[in-house]
Amino acid sequence: MDKLGIVKNYYQSWVKEDIAALESYLYTPKFGIRNFFEDLLFSIKDIKTEFNKYKVTSFSISNFDENDKICYYDIVFEYIYKDTPLKVNVSAKILFENNKIIRVYELLYNPKNTRVKCIVSYDGSAFYGFQKQPNERTVQGDIEKGLKYLTKEDITIHSSGRTDKGVHALNQVFHFDTLSKIDPNDFWRVLRSYLPDTIYIKSSSKVQNTFHSRYDVVSKEYMYVINYKEYDPIKRNYEWFVDDFDIDLFTSELNKIVGTHDFSSFTKAIVDREKIRKIINVKIEKTNSHLYVSIIGKGFLRYMVRYIIGTLIEISTGNTELSIIDYINLKNPSEVKWKAPGGGLYLKEVIHVE
Repeated sequence: MDKLGIVKNYYQSWVKEDIAALESYLYTPKFGIRNFFEDLLFSIKDIKTEFNKYKVTSFSISNFDENDKICYYDIVFEYIYKDTPLKVNVSAKILFENNKIIRVYELLYNPKNTRVKCIVSYDGSAFYGFQKQPNERTVQGDIEKGLKYLTKEDITIHSSGRTDKGVHALNQVFHFDTLSKIDPNDFWRVLRSYLPDTIYIKSSSKVQNTFHSRYDVVSKEYMYVINYKEYDPIKRNYEWFVDDFDIDLFTSELNKIVGTHDFSSFTKAIVDREKIRKIINVKIEKTNSHLYVSIIGKGFLRYMVRYIIGTLIEISTGNTELSIIDYINLKNPSEVKWKAPGGGLYLKEVIHVE
C-alpha cells in the first residue's frame, strides 16, 4: 500500500474508532502522536482515552506531498466535541519507519503565522536551566523577553530539549511562531540586540509550519569536558576536574553503552515513562590535560548523561567493582548515586528531519 493509502486508512480508523486497524498502521510498541488538540499520545491506551474526548466524523486530505520517509499534507477535520459539531483546518506531517507510522504531528492552520527555527549557544552558568520557571532566570525566559521587545508579541519558544541548571549549549535549537514581517533569515541578527551576552543566536531560518524542534529530532550529541591535569578555578563552571582515574578503563566502559538499553538506573525523573534509549555512538578526544567525551543518541532521559559520566568515573577510579552494563541491567535508579556536575556538560549538536 502506498503512503497516501496508509494515511487515509489511519484516519478512517479514527472515524470508526477501530483500535485493531489503528494498531496495524502504527509502529508499535513505540510511536508518538501530537494531534490538533496538542495532546501527546504514546500508547494505544492514550488513544482509547482520546476517543472519549472527541469524535472524528469525517476528514478530507489535500496538498499531499511525499518526501522519502515523510509525508506533508493539509487535512480538514469535522468532529464532535462536547456534543458540538466543529470543523478545523490542520497542517500535518507523518513520519514512517518500516512502512509503519511512527510519528504524527498535527497543527491548527494559521496562514498569518511564520515558523522560525533558530540555533543558539549559551553559557549555562548564568541560568537556572533552559526551561522558563517562576522567579528564576532561564534561557527560555530571556529569549522570550527579547522576542517580546522585538515583535511586541507574546511568543513561546519550543526547544529541542531542556538543559539543566549550569549546562551549556553550543548548538541548541528552538522554534517559534510569529506574525512579524521581519525576514526569518535576519531574525538571528536583530534578536541578538535584545539578548544578554550570555546568549548568542547563531542562525535563523523559515521552516515548514509542521517543523518541531523537539519532535523532529533525529539525534543529539552531548559533550562532557573532564580536566584530569590541574584544577583551574577560572574554568570550574565549564569542566569537571577529576584526577587519578584510569582513562583506558573509562574509555572501554563508555563504549559498552552503545546500542539500545533500558537506562532506568540513570535518571531520577519520573516524567519519562519510557526509559529505553538508543545510543548511536560515543567518541573521546584526549589532549594532554582534558577528555572531551561525546555521547550521541536519539534521545536522553533527564540527567542521563551526567549519571553515566559520574558512574564511569566511579568505575575507573576503582570505587565500585560493577561495570556500566551491570548498572544498566539493575534498572534501579537508587543504585546509581553519582551525577557529574552540570558545568562540564554541553549540548553540542542537534540533527533534525525536516
